[in-house]
Amino acid sequence: MEKKIKTIFFDFDGVIVDSQKLWNLMFDEVVKIYQLNTECLIENDGMNFTTNEAIQLMLENQQRFTKHLYEEIIDWTEKFYVENFHRFVRLNNHVIEILEHLKINQIQIILVSNSSRKQIDYAFQQLKLPTYFDYTISADDVLKGKPNAEPYSKALLLSEKQKDEILVIEDSLTGINAAKEAGLNYKIYKNSDFCDHPNYIDDFMELIKEI
Repeated sequence: MEKKIKTIFFDFDGVIVDSQKLWNLMFDEVVKIYQLNTECLIENDGMNFTTNEAIQLMLENQQRFTKHLYEEIIDWTEKFYVENFHRFVRLNNHVIEILEHLKINQIQIILVSNSSRKQIDYAFQQLKLPTYFDYTISADDVLKGKPNAEPYSKALLLSEKQKDEILVIEDSLTGINAAKEAGLNYKIYKNSDFCDHPNYIDDFMELIKEI
């Protein structure tokens, strides 16, 4: 990297935490309980939405959208997340080491996630993460989540840094596309689909050596 990195934008699910089992279970349950049709998501790759966007799209596609029903389902997902968090969510390896390394070296840390504000706040409290992050951006803070560039564009403004002073850590194509759309450099964390990509890292200890 030609210019010294001054800020790192971290995705949350898949990067800071391993939470795939929780999200899979939540999605399966909410679809079953509320009899939602997922075909419209599959047609659009299924992963290109925040939870709220996906629920709204499914309801609209079935001509069932009402504010009351939408809010009921969102409340259900938030409750499910809290009730099942400790069973299925854990920090990824060496997360604390990389965060502490960045703090010691006075590198700004910003979370940029498609998760809701309630989910991030709850997870941060349970995992004792708040003191590491300078800012957090959730799905509730933007009009369009990833793969739209808006979350990263907002983080860029908050950081008050130049684009070439920032590094994004993502694990999904959705997040990578958002970072690319925002014109930011990125690393791909521990996704076997990208293991041959030059920006791929398998362990945060590799990142420590580079910064």
